[in-house]
Amino acid sequence: MTAIEKAPTSIWRRILAYLVDYVLLFSVLVPLQGILYLVGRGFPYRLLRTGAQIELWVFLSISLPVWLYFALAESSSRQATLGKRLLGLRVTNLHGDRIGFGRAILRTIIKLIPWELTHLSLMLPIPMWWDPQPRLRAGIVVVYAVIGIYLLAMFLNERRQSIHDLIAQTIVWIPAKENVKQGSSG
Repeated sequence: MTAIEKAPTSIWRRILAYLVDYVLLFSVLVPLQGILYLVGRGFPYRLLRTGAQIELWVFLSISLPVWLYFALAESSSRQATLGKRLLGLRVTNLHGDRIGFGRAILRTIIKLIPWELTHLSLMLPIPMWWDPQPRLRAGIVVVYAVIGIYLLAMFLNERRQSIHDLIAQTIVWIPAKENVKQGSSG
């Protein structure tokens, strides 16, 4: 039995690592957006007239950097984002080997589908804040259903893999030396 088979991480540890990454990314990207807005006297928002234009800006200036952060970090020699590193986690293929950028970007895109669906739901057909009769959009309900499926998948398999792990054939685990310190997590 390999170290990976013996020591998948706890679901809560994975969620905490993701939240650390989310706070880190939020604390960098949102101020950058604010600085750009202030320095550019409203740029780019004064140029954006449709939900599709705003969505494209959000994708290029927020989503794409986030995708690259996750994919580059998880395919790096450290095999982890800063959040995962802080919590002693690594992302590997099912044999314990480092994953390549292609597999890491696939994993990231699938992992962040709920995030992208949220953006699309809020921006299209018109941004929710411009809607004369704003109401709950169906896409938001779909987002929560997808998140539920992702979480449920982790509870239903021994390796604690979510949908993005299953599709990309990856696993998040505690390296053996960390596992000895922490005890087996479940």
